[in-house]
Amino acid sequence: MAKIQLLINLIVNLSFYLITKAIPKKDNLWVFGGWFGNRYSDNSKAFFEYINNEQQHIEAIWICKDEQVIAHIKSLGLIAFHQKSFNGLWCQLRAKFAFVCQSLQDDIYAPCIGKKTTVVNLWHGLPLKKIMYDVFGDKVVKKNLIGKLFDKLSPYEKIRNDYLLATSIETQNTLSKAFRLPKDRTIITGFPRNDIFLKPLAKSENNIYKCIYMPTFRGGKGSECDLFAQYGFNVKTIDEQLVKNNIELVLRMHPVNKPPQYIIEEIKHSRNISIDNSDDLFDSIAQYDCMITDYSGGYFDFLLTGRPILFAPFDLEKYKEQERDLYYEYEEVTLAPYSYSWSELITQIIEVKKQKLSVDYQICYEQLTNLFHAPIDNGYSSYSEKLYYILSH
Repeated sequence: MAKIQLLINLIVNLSFYLITKAIPKKDNLWVFGGWFGNRYSDNSKAFFEYINNEQQHIEAIWICKDEQVIAHIKSLGLIAFHQKSFNGLWCQLRAKFAFVCQSLQDDIYAPCIGKKTTVVNLWHGLPLKKIMYDVFGDKVVKKNLIGKLFDKLSPYEKIRNDYLLATSIETQNTLSKAFRLPKDRTIITGFPRNDIFLKPLAKSENNIYKCIYMPTFRGGKGSECDLFAQYGFNVKTIDEQLVKNNIELVLRMHPVNKPPQYIIEEIKHSRNISIDNSDDLFDSIAQYDCMITDYSGGYFDFLLTGRPILFAPFDLEKYKEQERDLYYEYEEVTLAPYSYSWSELITQIIEVKKQKLSVDYQICYEQLTNLFHAPIDNGYSSYSEKLYYILSH
């Protein structure tokens, strides 16, 4: 039965892919998707909303798999369709542009996106860890005759990006190599989600110093991530210190990881520690006074705030041995001093709140910002505007 269903899916998918060749594209019809079709967030969301607000001659359509996401987008007065609904299929077949932040196969219905539709991968962050071909290279999976036949009849499953975004010459070099895409198609525009940093940043209320802790992805999807007990995370003790110093700590784990359940339960009873499970961190990222991370590329974005970034690589040596290789020597692109336990980290947060940052720290911060973020030029008011202009001219 499973093989029959697989064959049916293959025939349906291939039929749509062949149909794309005969369907004329509509220049002002653009489709958007993101995060495996299950979330409304990231660069795709930011650029989608820019188009809806500022370029209303474009018919922007969000494509996804989740009916709740569709309902939410419609409640905002925007257009969204299920990727396999009649309207969703028709829009994907006719779209001039398709925007994703993971991959074409993950975010929308790839068989409906033919070669006449331009695929723009907005991606979802600047990498510290190696990604894409820099990780798996030319690894070949051996398949039998049936497997090879299915691959031959599934051309829409091949990795495809017509354009990719970068934020500077440095990141253009890294990303073009990782995706094996020419530099002239790895365009330096900046990320649409970072438009939020070009606006006046929010100020803390009631003198609360808000910190967000964002460790990087570890393990597999849905896996627990214990960076707590073994490094001295005592909820009661830390919460008391935070309350005393008027500091709020928000834990934001990678979307596919989660803290151990016992930590979650203890945090529920704390005053100044909480967990952020929102779909899109960039709805609130600009309100934080300080970011804490270990190896997450999210700190590259936060550099644009000019606000403190603290590094807590609790398991640095172990991480280097067990996880993916890094693009840089860790010490070259991060800011010292480092914290190797929660006790050290909380002490450092308290010091930073008192604005005790060394001159060396500030110089290094500026150098990193200039390395990873090119200034917006030619009078563009946002990264989204620059991207739109480049694609439409």
